[in-house]
Amino acid sequence: MKKIIVFASVIVVIFAAIAIITNMQNASKTEGNIYGKDKLKQSTIELLDDENYQNQIVPEELQAQIDSGEPTTVYFFSPECSHCLETTPILAPLAEEMGVDMLQLNLIEFPETGGTYGIYQTPTLVYFEDGEFVDGIEGAAAESHYEDFFNRYVLDRES
Repeated sequence: MKKIIVFASVIVVIFAAIAIITNMQNASKTEGNIYGKDKLKQSTIELLDDENYQNQIVPEELQAQIDSGEPTTVYFFSPECSHCLETTPILAPLAEEMGVDMLQLNLIEFPETGGTYGIYQTPTLVYFEDGEFVDGIEGAAAESHYEDFFNRYVLDRES
């Protein structure tokens, strides 16, 4: 019986140590994060260093940009959405390659923002111009659809 108690105690100590180390690592990763939040969801923390998720915008900045009337392309995503995790590695490099400034808004960190812009499904790509919604692609799409969207709405209007 004594061996079982010692064994159980060792397991509890190991799990406690793992939890402490994980919390310390997460705190280190989230320090000074682009979201301006002290606490982030684990799925967001895992994407902080991913090159495909580096053009983040927070809701206040997005609203200011849209209100300015500047042409604005926004990719609304959730790091817990399997379709987003498949789409982003295709869409982010495509936007960069085509010279599109595609802002990204993480709806898991700012869930109320989806309703503000009528976003009820992720991923969703939206183009705003003169402070108004112009068009968007809701749900996952083929790379060619995103390329056509950028050509039709973003690149044609910028030239």
